[in-house]
Amino acid sequence: MTQRCPLVSRTCVIVGLLMMVMCLARPSTAAWIDPLTPEERQGRNLYHDGKAGVAGSVRVNLQGVEGGVPTALFRCAGCHGHRGEGSQEGGLRVPPLTLSTLRRAREGTSAGRSRAGYTDEALAKAIAQGIDASGHALHASMPRYQLTPDQMAKLIAYLNRIGAESDTDPGVSPDAVTIGAALPLTGPFAQIGQDVAATLRGALRRVNEQGGVYGRHIELIVEDSRGEPTQTVQAVSRLIEVHQVFALVGSFEPAGETRTRERLEQTRIPSIFPLTQSPQLSDPPNPSIFYALPGFDRQFQSLVDFFASRTMLLTGTIQPRLAVVYRSGGSNSEALRGVLTQVRHHGLTLAVNYEYSASRLAVLALVAQLEQQRVDAVVFMGDGEDLVAMAQELDRRGMSPIVLSAVGMVGPQARAVPSGLLSRIFLVTPIDPPRESEVTSLRTLSAQPSLSSVGFARIAQGAVSLLAESLKQAGRRLSRQAVVDALESCREQDTGAGFSVTFGAHRRLGRVASKVVGLMPNPPYVSPLTDWMVPEGDP
Repeated sequence: MTQRCPLVSRTCVIVGLLMMVMCLARPSTAAWIDPLTPEERQGRNLYHDGKAGVAGSVRVNLQGVEGGVPTALFRCAGCHGHRGEGSQEGGLRVPPLTLSTLRRAREGTSAGRSRAGYTDEALAKAIAQGIDASGHALHASMPRYQLTPDQMAKLIAYLNRIGAESDTDPGVSPDAVTIGAALPLTGPFAQIGQDVAATLRGALRRVNEQGGVYGRHIELIVEDSRGEPTQTVQAVSRLIEVHQVFALVGSFEPAGETRTRERLEQTRIPSIFPLTQSPQLSDPPNPSIFYALPGFDRQFQSLVDFFASRTMLLTGTIQPRLAVVYRSGGSNSEALRGVLTQVRHHGLTLAVNYEYSASRLAVLALVAQLEQQRVDAVVFMGDGEDLVAMAQELDRRGMSPIVLSAVGMVGPQARAVPSGLLSRIFLVTPIDPPRESEVTSLRTLSAQPSLSSVGFARIAQGAVSLLAESLKQAGRRLSRQAVVDALESCREQDTGAGFSVTFGAHRRLGRVASKVVGLMPNPPYVSPLTDWMVPEGDP
């Protein structure tokens, strides 16, 4: 028998461990190195979105406007272009800002008068005072920017780089665009994460098989977020800092998590269709995040509107007694606020407000309370299993109140309620339920014959379609801001996933309407009862 040398064995183990650590630490793609200095990058932010770091928006002076207005409304890129290429605005020629154009003296032409070449000092005077390099006043439409000396220096530093090959964003190479998704591949939401990851890869494979976008293939990196807020923050940080992704697509957003949204705004990374039942909308909106569908708050508001307009038809009384039953935590808190807002709006009588914990619903106690309070209708915010258990107990006691809930909460399990109550259940949805052919197509696309997270998979499919379209609209010389602008221009854009979206400069929710459906015992199992509705009182 041959004996192994202990020293050699230990050395091999150590070398092997070091190599393994190095492999694990190495990102799957080459690290992107920012060619711009921190000062130039801050100047780039000023140019593109009018933001000056933590100081927020600076202001500009406009002719005839007292006190100035936020720079974000008159950002340089809005007129001069993403790369300083210039434009035509209402018959007015907006000049380019590339270094070669600015530094070179211009001879007088029919389109404009002569001027000297710009120095840094002359540029500062033009930006702040509207005076060109030869001392002439610029057109009155040119805003006068109220910048500190430090802000001005950073903006001019960037103008000395604008339009160059070095003026680029992470995640873009001549032949590829790298995107990322933070998904729960492990933990309680693992099935959702795995279904979505498979759908994203399948949809991207189709795009790449068709040549990608301008010859660039789209590459996907997925980090495991475990569906937990802290892990989500870490996963997004790895995508930004280690993998240097260009954008996020179809990332899972835990309820109530705010740190990732703040990070995306700071880094100007577009996030297309985050997976959430509670879109975190703000005024002004987070410019980086584009949500697909309304959350449970707006869905339930529309559902209460539906009920309030049909109280006599549904319950036989014009003053029905209403119960709200909701599971504590998660996105249900937003849904509850939406319900209570519309209950007050319509002057409905709230007879029962029943909260239960994350454990199973205490059905006997609940139904006894509903019976005691003579409840005519129940707004239910829990899962399908609890809904069926409640319905079975109601049926056993001979009670048949109207039950109002959401497709996204109760899912296909709702069809298992006793047949006598089936026609008494009304569900709200922000998207038409998929046909069997659509489900089959999704399973083929994802290569997941047992795909169960159909709703989230449809959103992921739509996210890839919208990404590809926005990349096309942004053009060959790609930037994150160009993609954001392309997304903002979407008007009833078909996602190829059964729904369309509309965005704008101050709109980050692609769909705002929902509809109500009833249940049927046989396929297609649901029947539309309303057109698309926007909650009453929604701005």
